[in-house]
Amino acid sequence: MPSNSFIDYLKHVENGAKIGWDESQQLWFPHKSPEGGNDTIAYGHKLLDAEVEQANKGLTDGEVEEMLVEDLDLAEHGAKNILYDHFNKDFDSLSEDKQEMLIDFSFNLGCYGLKRFPKFVGAICSDDKATMCQEYKRYFTDGFGVKKELKQRNEEFYTLFLA
Repeated sequence: MPSNSFIDYLKHVENGAKIGWDESQQLWFPHKSPEGGNDTIAYGHKLLDAEVEQANKGLTDGEVEEMLVEDLDLAEHGAKNILYDHFNKDFDSLSEDKQEMLIDFSFNLGCYGLKRFPKFVGAICSDDKATMCQEYKRYFTDGFGVKKELKQRNEEFYTLFLA
């Protein structure tokens, strides 16, 4: 299970502004996902079709925390599989911080997103910090097709793992 500092980091980079949180009702409500498709709720959880109706009624902190834990479990499982299948490396042999770096990428990009960062993943596996520092930055394409850096997330990632 990821550390509390990693979970706090994820909450901050996924939704530090607490978009969708209704203070008066103490409930989370969906908001539009930057990448389109189903809405997102709380800390980067992309709603499944079966979850939309309940989410529109609002979810408690406990319910979204449970979703986050489940999403992190999926991200960890995906990272383990990609690391083994495509990099011939054992996830469990890595230090906690290296595992968390891979979980973060898997959580943010989907587990197959790790395959788009072979130099970064290789640097993690070989403890090559200089290459990690060159290869960790992530980008997104906005609604107009313009590639933009995930600047805040990259800065937070660097501070937590690479500084």
